[in-house]
Amino acid sequence: MKLFKIAYKVARENTREIYKGFGFKHLSDATQYYVHINNESFNGRTTLCQPIGEAIILFTSMISSIIHGDLYGDYYISDNANTVYLEINFPEDYIENTVIEQNIRKYKVLLQGNNITLAAYDYYGKLIYGNMEHLHILYKLLPSFMVLLAREFEVNEDFKMLMEEFIKEPVADIFVNIHEDFYQNHKNQDYNLNYSELPYVDTSSMFSFASKYKIVIDNKNEMKQENIIEIIPFSSNTFKKEDQKYIPKLSEEFIIPKNLHSVCNAISKGDCLAVLFHGPSGTGKTMACKLICKEIGLPIMETINCTENLDEFVLGKYMPEGNQINFKESFVTYAIRNGGAVVFEEINFAKPQYLAFLNSLLDDNGFVRLDNGDVIKRHENFRFFATMNIGYFGTKELNQSLYNRFNVIIETPDLPKEAICRMLALRVPECENVLDKVIGVYSKIKNKIEAEELDVVISPRNLENWVKLAKYEGYILAAEKTIIPIAKGDRILEETIRGIIMLYRWK
Repeated sequence: MKLFKIAYKVARENTREIYKGFGFKHLSDATQYYVHINNESFNGRTTLCQPIGEAIILFTSMISSIIHGDLYGDYYISDNANTVYLEINFPEDYIENTVIEQNIRKYKVLLQGNNITLAAYDYYGKLIYGNMEHLHILYKLLPSFMVLLAREFEVNEDFKMLMEEFIKEPVADIFVNIHEDFYQNHKNQDYNLNYSELPYVDTSSMFSFASKYKIVIDNKNEMKQENIIEIIPFSSNTFKKEDQKYIPKLSEEFIIPKNLHSVCNAISKGDCLAVLFHGPSGTGKTMACKLICKEIGLPIMETINCTENLDEFVLGKYMPEGNQINFKESFVTYAIRNGGAVVFEEINFAKPQYLAFLNSLLDDNGFVRLDNGDVIKRHENFRFFATMNIGYFGTKELNQSLYNRFNVIIETPDLPKEAICRMLALRVPECENVLDKVIGVYSKIKNKIEAEELDVVISPRNLENWVKLAKYEGYILAAEKTIIPIAKGDRILEETIRGIIMLYRWK
C-alpha cells in the first residue's frame, strides 16, 4: 500500500488539528512556507496531513528526549539501513489528548526493506490482540511513519541536517520543509503493513541512536576538557641573529588559541613541516600563522599573496650587477637554504605552474632546483604555511597533490561576535558605545549573503575599516566607503545595505 498517499485520507474524528503542529490542520495549505521541486499537486500547493505531521513531531520529540536524558523511546538500525527497529513509550499528554487510542501505551515497530511489522502494547506491557482492523488506520500510520523517519534520518544527510535544525529550534517553516521532503521522497513507494507480536528483536548487530549519541557526547566532552599544553619553542640559537628580527611581534590583544598549542610543538619539534589554514575571509588565518611563529620563535622570512605577487621568480631571478647579470635568490629560497618560515596567502588562487616547486620541496627529501641550475636541499628548520579562502562562490580548489602534502590542515571558522567586539574595542576604542549596532549590521548583511548565496563577502576587516573612518566623518558616510563597496556594484544589494544601516541611530 502507498502509505504516504493514504495518509492524506486519514484524520482523527475528534479533531483535524496536527498535535503540537504550530496550529496546522489536516490538509492545511502551507505553500507560503515551502514548495518542493517535485510537487505535482493541483496548482503546485504544499498540503500537510495529520499522520505525517504528528509522526514528525513525536519522532523529533523522542530524539530530543534522548539528547536531554529523558528517554522514552529509541531506535536501532543495521549497517546497511535495511532493518530498523523502533520502540516508543507514549508521553502522557498524547494519551490525555487522545492523539492515540486510550489503551495503547507503547509501540514496537520493525522495518525490513519495505515490510513494516508493528505491535501495540497496553499499560501492563501486554500485546493488544486482534488483527489490523481493530486499530484505527491513523494509529497504524503514526508508528509506521516514525520508523520510516528513523531510516531517512540515518541515510539522507540533508534531511538529517534539517531535522537536527528543527530539534534545536522548532519553527513552522522547517516543519513544513521536513513534512514535504519526507512525503515527496516516498510518495510512490509501496509498503507491506502487518500487525504481529514482536516479543524479541535481535539488535546485537545493530546500533541504537541513544548509544551512538552517548558516544558522540562523551567524545565532545573529552574534547572540551581543559588540557593545557605547554608550548616548546625553538632554542634561542636555532636561527641566525640577523634573522631573528623577523620573528613576529604582536600586541597583547592577540592570544594563541589553545587548539594550536599542540601544532606549535609539532612544528618546533620537526614533526610538522607544512600547515594549511582555510576558512572564510577575515577570520584570522594569516594571523594564526604569525601567532604560531611568535610563540615558537620562528622567523617569517617572506609572506606572499598568491593573487598579487606570486610569479615565476618566486625562488629568485637574474639581475644586473655592474657589468654582470647574476642570479639573486629570493627570501623564499633563503628560508629553504637557512631555515625559517614562509607564508603563502590565498594559495588556491595561484597559477599551478608557479607552485610546481612545492611538490619537491614538501616531499620527504625536500629540495628545489633554481633557474641557475643549483639544487638546494631543504633546511631542517624550514617551515611552510599557507592560507586559503573557501566556502563561498568564486573560490578555487587547491591541487590535490599539493593539498596532500600538508601535514596539518586547520579550519578557521567565523570569528564569534564577542571576539569581533573585543578586537574592535581594542583597536578603535571610540566605537565601543556603538558596537552592538555595528555587530547588528554585520549579522544582517551576513545573513542576507548566506541566504541568497551572493558572490560577496563581509568580514571583520570591513568593520574595522568602517569604525576607523567613522571617527572622522560618522558611521553613515563612512559606510559608503567601507561597507557599501562589498556589494561590488550590485545596486540592489547596495540599497539593501544602506537600508540596514539606516535602521540604527548612530549619534
